[in-house]
Amino acid sequence: MKRMRKILGVLGLVLALSCSTAMAEKFVVGFQPYDTISYPVIVNMELGLWKKYVPAGTEIEFLPALQGTVVANNILAGKAQVGYMSVMPATILCSKPDQAEVKMAASLGMSEGTRCSLVLVRKDAPDFKSPEELARWLDGKIIAAPKGSASDQYLRNFFARYNVKPGEYLNQSIEVIATNFRIGKLDAASMWEPTLSRVATDVGEGTCKIAADGRACDNPDLGILVMRKDFMEKYPEVAKGYLRSELEAQRFVLDPKNWAQVIDLVAKQAQGIPKKVLWYSIYGQVPSTSTEKVREWKSFYFNERELKNIAEVAPFLYKEKVINMAALKPGTVDDSMAREVFKEAGYKPVSDSVTLGVIEGAPASACPPFKD
Repeated sequence: MKRMRKILGVLGLVLALSCSTAMAEKFVVGFQPYDTISYPVIVNMELGLWKKYVPAGTEIEFLPALQGTVVANNILAGKAQVGYMSVMPATILCSKPDQAEVKMAASLGMSEGTRCSLVLVRKDAPDFKSPEELARWLDGKIIAAPKGSASDQYLRNFFARYNVKPGEYLNQSIEVIATNFRIGKLDAASMWEPTLSRVATDVGEGTCKIAADGRACDNPDLGILVMRKDFMEKYPEVAKGYLRSELEAQRFVLDPKNWAQVIDLVAKQAQGIPKKVLWYSIYGQVPSTSTEKVREWKSFYFNERELKNIAEVAPFLYKEKVINMAALKPGTVDDSMAREVFKEAGYKPVSDSVTLGVIEGAPASACPPFKD
């Protein structure tokens, strides 16, 4: 009898575990480890912040990719429910409601164009006194960017503003761009942090240098957290819980006392990039000659500046024949859940335009003494 009770007990445990496993839901979060807008998600993942806020039994897989367009394609295919990307790939993604309805659910951070809206030129290029002088030098040159990215959007804007006529405008990944600068096969390019700082002159290899940022053509850069609409509707507690963990992660990244730990965590994912470069890519003053100290602000939900930037992108992409609609479907930008999360967390906005806070760029000399 004791043996039978023991067997039944074991079978009951196995059955319970099986039911628990069957009931567990798994979701995928797509992110770019080599992009500063993903630093909070890396903190979230490494510290397991999300486990405090999503329903028990929920499983989350964090899926890395080298570009926002890859994350977007996974979301369209139903291989991911949440994604981290810049405003351009987010707009392209959200312009395809016939494939999948996707919401712009929260802000990941915004700058005046010091993250992925910069022109890099080869190291022996002149020091340009104005964007107009740079533009004339760019005429006929070999220029590259990852097409479909925020950097591509920036260069298209720059070309249009100053009537630049490149000799070639190539579609290259950030790694190919970095390699081609090293071997002298590129005159200019645009890409994003931290690869930008890795190859530029301030703290990196010095194979190229920054010649202009987003302010040269009023092109800010904005990171956006997107979610599939069906995921938000079917699993609102998971979606809301994940946003709560993102809020905590953003606050963690903003706090100067955590900056060294943030970089230690990011280095686990952005392998091959020195920690000094990773630190400078988000906490440094780029370009170093700038008088603007605010490197980035984080608002979590969309304030007026973020909404203005989002509204400008779709018409631009439509004009450039990248998407087939001049404006996104009403309701695509929906930060109602993020605002609810923020309110329930008990925080107060820093100001009407900045919800959480700002990162003021520091000189490279302020970088902690990391051990790579």
